[in-house]
Amino acid sequence: MKRFVSLAALLSLLLLLAGCGITSNAQELPPEDQKTLEDLCGADYQAYIIDTITMQMGNRMDKTPDVTYFPITEDAPLTDYAAIDETTSFYVDEDGNVVIVFPAGSVTDEANGEQSFRIPRP
Repeated sequence: MKRFVSLAALLSLLLLLAGCGITSNAQELPPEDQKTLEDLCGADYQAYIIDTITMQMGNRMDKTPDVTYFPITEDAPLTDYAAIDETTSFYVDEDGNVVIVFPAGSVTDEANGEQSFRIPRP
């Protein structure tokens, strides 16, 4: 009988929370609070991000030669493999730096997984 009462209390609490609109901690910011790469990195954000990521790719290849990045090995612009614009996937880390995220297979072999690059605030 105790289990039934506890379960009923838990179910009631969950229904109450659902009714209040509490569904997840991961909520999108309202449009007026959303930031763009240009807002976060400045008017020349594309060149800054491309230069920073290309440098990081080269450094990573020096440290881990078995991981190769297409823009470096093929001596091609990063933008041949990934867009750096309003469609670019990114988040802001706890230090306020932009982190660009590329899907697996876009800038290196798919076996290397998703690739992320921390872009220091200019």
